Amino acid sequence: MIETQYAFEKMLEAYSRNKTPILLDFKKASAELINNNLPQKDRQIHYFHYYPGRIFPYIPLYILSLEEISHLKGPVLDPFAGSGTVLLESLINPIIKRNALGVEINPLARLISKVKTTPLDVIKVLSLLDNLHSLFSQYSQTANLNSHVPDFKNINLWFSSHAITQLSKLKWAIENLEASTQYRDFFLVAFSSIIRKVSKADPNIPPPVVLKPQKYKNNPRTYEKLQKFLEQAENPSVWQLFANVLKNNLTRIDGLNGFKEIKNGSITAKIIYDDARHIKHGQLLEGGRINKEFATELASSSIEVILTSPPYLTAQKYIRTNRLELFWLGYTEEEIQNLDKQSIGTERVSSVDVYLLGIESIDILIDRTYSKSKERGITIFAYFENMLKVFKEMYRVLKDGGYAFIVVGNNEVLGEKVDTHRLLTDAALGIGFTEIAIFKDEIKTRSMMRTRNGTGGLIKDEYVIILKKEG
Repeated sequence: MIETQYAFEKMLEAYSRNKTPILLDFKKASAELINNNLPQKDRQIHYFHYYPGRIFPYIPLYILSLEEISHLKGPVLDPFAGSGTVLLESLINPIIKRNALGVEINPLARLISKVKTTPLDVIKVLSLLDNLHSLFSQYSQTANLNSHVPDFKNINLWFSSHAITQLSKLKWAIENLEASTQYRDFFLVAFSSIIRKVSKADPNIPPPVVLKPQKYKNNPRTYEKLQKFLEQAENPSVWQLFANVLKNNLTRIDGLNGFKEIKNGSITAKIIYDDARHIKHGQLLEGGRINKEFATELASSSIEVILTSPPYLTAQKYIRTNRLELFWLGYTEEEIQNLDKQSIGTERVSSVDVYLLGIESIDILIDRTYSKSKERGITIFAYFENMLKVFKEMYRVLKDGGYAFIVVGNNEVLGEKVDTHRLLTDAALGIGFTEIAIFKDEIKTRSMMRTRNGTGGLIKDEYVIILKKEG
């Protein structure tokens, strides 16, 4: 550990001299930092449910293990919590375990975050599973089928009538299961994770697109596989798929129970709100919904460490990617569209007045982009306008002497390479943060979608911006 700490100090010194991002393999650095003790079962807890663009777990593992921030023992805040990678890594860190708070706009991501950071009694889950199967089997005699089918257009385009019936039965059974919210949410995550598996959506494309196997005729093996996938979607074994997911997730829950601090509740992770631009304490309800009626503002100067990966510039279609799952979780078309419009980084931006943001590098990019494409210019402006609001909020809640770690990738805009990491650093400096260093790590095999539609380009590296709020 001492050797690694000296290496970290040398990297900071090197950055202060030349201001060039320091290359760092976070997985290897993490192994060295904690004496090569990287139990894979702990990492498996992350995989309760697929989620696009998930932060590489070894980045928060490394950062939260650093001796330089070991004196900062307060809760870690992730303003873009996603599916809870940072929250979980904060709880299970092998050197210092910290409470964690998360903010996330996507209801499905909030649900996943809650479930994978909440310890449950495995024996009780198995008992409830028996009860759930009994309800599932009784469905046709006790419930009205049509009242439990999600109301969204062209549902038959995405699901066979058999899949609709079976999913409706399972959703009804979960809703009527006599159990606490935390257990029903556990079952809802497993339910959500099979939606795409029993749909007619192309499994190779994250945002739902109806599968057309003929597109893959040039690859006989893929074509045959997708033909079989489509055939199975006509008559899927919904309960069996659900039970298989539960079996795997029970193993993960058992892994979570292996941490005594988590099991006895002395350390916790909580999703508290849905908007990183105005962070408050709301109440997380069943199914990932947030009760904001009595929400109170997160206190100023109350956080010592912020660690987050904000949405990339026009990169991921987070809400649209989870559209089918959100429908089956009970969200309406209008709710999903509003979530998409409110998301930072969305391409669905209404026409707005574009003005100077006061950050020279960003204003130059917006002006250059706007002159080529008004629509794209507005999208770029909206992204950085919102990120400035987020940085102001982060600065407000951070204590003097606290650190903010921002994980982001670079982009292309209209075919032009954009150093997003540098622009966001400039934005943070404009708010009042001090730049400590920037690390760079090559994206290898991760859940990041490396190629994107439109002009987003290919994300090859992740950058970790280290900022400090000086006292």
